[in-house]
Amino acid sequence: MHHPCSGLRPPPVAGKARSSALLLSLAALACACASRQRADAFEADLLLRGGPIFLADSAGTTHRALAVRLARVVALDADAEALVGPRTRVVDLRGRLATPGMNDAHCHLGAGGLGLLEVDLRGSTSLAEIERRVAEGAKSAAPGEWITGRGWDQTRLPSRELGPGGWPTKETLDRAGGDHPVYLRRVDGHTGWASSRALQIAGVDARTQDPSGGRIVRDARGEPTGILEERATELVAAKVPPPSPDKRRRGILAALRLAARTGVTSVQTDAPAEDFAVYTDLRREERLTLRVYGWVELTEEEIGRFKGLGEEAPFGDYWLRRGLLKAYADGTLGSRTAWMLEPYADDSRTRGIRRIPVPELEALVLAADRAGLQVAVHAIGDAANREVLDAFEKAARATDRRGARHRIEHAQVLAPSDIARFAELGVVASMQPTHATSDLRWAEDRIGPKRAAAGAYAWRKLLEAGARIAFGTDFAVEPLAPIEGLYSAVTRQSREAPFGPAGGWIPSEKLTLADAIRLYTTGSAYAEFQENDKGTLEVGKLADLVVWDRDLFKTPEAKLLDAKPVLTVVGGRVVFEAQ
Repeated sequence: MHHPCSGLRPPPVAGKARSSALLLSLAALACACASRQRADAFEADLLLRGGPIFLADSAGTTHRALAVRLARVVALDADAEALVGPRTRVVDLRGRLATPGMNDAHCHLGAGGLGLLEVDLRGSTSLAEIERRVAEGAKSAAPGEWITGRGWDQTRLPSRELGPGGWPTKETLDRAGGDHPVYLRRVDGHTGWASSRALQIAGVDARTQDPSGGRIVRDARGEPTGILEERATELVAAKVPPPSPDKRRRGILAALRLAARTGVTSVQTDAPAEDFAVYTDLRREERLTLRVYGWVELTEEEIGRFKGLGEEAPFGDYWLRRGLLKAYADGTLGSRTAWMLEPYADDSRTRGIRRIPVPELEALVLAADRAGLQVAVHAIGDAANREVLDAFEKAARATDRRGARHRIEHAQVLAPSDIARFAELGVVASMQPTHATSDLRWAEDRIGPKRAAAGAYAWRKLLEAGARIAFGTDFAVEPLAPIEGLYSAVTRQSREAPFGPAGGWIPSEKLTLADAIRLYTTGSAYAEFQENDKGTLEVGKLADLVVWDRDLFKTPEAKLLDAKPVLTVVGGRVVFEAQ
């Protein structure tokens, strides 16, 4: 006999429709009660038992058993145990911790996946090493093919090897690439390094003017050195042939595998039409192993396209959703292109680069707000953050719209007077904790200790001011593994030996592990309007979860970097299992 509970399924999502977690909870409990009368009529697909299950709710609740049925959490503790049947997969945690799946609120999944197929320059500490890696990539390239890569960082190179402005120069790439044009993106993606051949193809020479929002670094004679900052990168990047559909798909699949084995079950990522088409295909093939909320560039054209669809943000279903548009207000701290209120401490000649004029930013934010869309703006410097907050405030006054959940991506350096404005305006601070532990080597050189202490990577100050924070990684700028972000949030120490400074950099900003996990789960779910469906492991929520190889709460902070997922589950389906 077909039991009525066996048909329990989450309803489809269209536009802003939401499933009712309460109704699902009641249905689950009803089924649990019925299952006690007839155990084989309704049973869990998956049961976790024998270890702490951290729900990531506001109370910090922990349970000892959890049951999954048809992609949802349906019961906890004794009610969960009652749903074990002959077809239930039972996982003995053996004291290991289970948490909600990690939701990366800011990454570049498609681009990062392509980066896995290109020359990897992360960790390079000399020009000779970079030259060797590029030359190795050129060996297998077709004649005249572009050599591309990412990950170089001039702050890791000996100063004696650097040229004008403290940057490397094109001569290294000329030797390594030969007849191949070479274009390498800095680790942050905001600065490009081009060979002479690449510059020639792009028509960049001494007569080329700096574009608005960008800068061509030049030598004493006015000749380009090969370094292109911010929007000047587009001069060469536009000449690099786009990846083939096959390469794009292979890159995304590589990124999906990486996400699964590091515990990432949702991403909020740039998703141009070409990437979104791949995600759609993979979902149809049942090969999509995480949930995607994709953003596109904040332009009049994109706003008009969404308005033509008659949709407001966000729209889609539990797997693929859109409605977020992103702009760039400035550059990065490492490149001294973040837009600052005061000059840089280590270069008083500059305050950085404002990438978009304020009137243009305000007009775009207002148009998107009127269209019911969600806006995210990259802002790292304190001046950029203030200008974006101002734009959001002006739009809210003009439209009287509530609950837009506009976002600032990174929010790395804030003026103290602007911290409270995030909560006042309902702006989400989308932050990446690994940025602090990567940047602490030189951040105080850039902005000085006073500005750093007042508002650099100020997670705790924002939380205490009542702001909403969502954690992510900025992959491929930083590693995709969330454990590195959790470590960074609770220690504020380097992820590289000798793992200093002792006690952490600006230790008053350290978070508890519980808070850090919540910002990676519930905080990120809120940032994408999904707090009713994911972010915690409460009954009725989507069964997206991670089992770690240890109890993180009992692990010394210094050992957190050693932790790894052993099981990653998305919608009740195992997408990674350690062998």
